[in-house]
Amino acid sequence: MSTPKGTHGGLTTFNIQHGFVEALIRGMRCSFLSDADYHHITQCENLEDAKLNLSETDYGEAVADMAVMTPSDLQAAAIQKVSVV
Repeated sequence: MSTPKGTHGGLTTFNIQHGFVEALIRGMRCSFLSDADYHHITQCENLEDAKLNLSETDYGEAVADMAVMTPSDLQAAAIQKVSVV
């Protein structure tokens, strides 16, 4: 569905083609790490320090269940957190 050239969409046709995807991204935006969170994680010396820093973010529930965290477990938790399916 496209609009003719020179006409602007109104409220009834705003984002009619990609509205669902945009809504998903806007909803997941709160899960993004802030600059300060990312900086703290880059300063961690081991995975337990990273787990401690991530527990204070939106990823806290994802890493809370891990007794021993490995890089592959952390990657799987991050992917599961942002996956829609």
